[in-house]
Amino acid sequence: MATAFANPLRGEAAVTIGKQAFVVAVTFGGLMRLSQAIGARSMDEVYQRLLGFEPFAVSCAIRCLAVTETDEQAAELAAEILSDKNISAADQSNWRKAIEKALTAHIEAGNSLRETVSVSEQVEAAVSAKKDQPAS
Repeated sequence: MATAFANPLRGEAAVTIGKQAFVVAVTFGGLMRLSQAIGARSMDEVYQRLLGFEPFAVSCAIRCLAVTETDEQAAELAAEILSDKNISAADQSNWRKAIEKALTAHIEAGNSLRETVSVSEQVEAAVSAKKDQPAS
């Protein structure tokens, strides 16, 4: 069985469907394409359908979230994975683990961006604090 190498710092997760190993990454653009393709109205619905291994949602997710260098490669990879000889309900556990890992990484990356204070903000806070202290 082949092995795919994922970069967890970029929110990637390796997954094997049948005998095909590949990498998925959750990005906002990928989620946007996926939600439009499957007609999902919320992130909760996308999440539920992916973790529930709903066949159409998973098929579209493979196409939208697979990490490849070109769109043509993504289409070819999806076609191969989605052929009858590869994907089956037996892949549900592998899929669920990978998509949970990628979704969690995506959310954590977003949270860390919002919690980061820029150097400029640190300087302004330090200057303001110093200005408010009485002179000694």
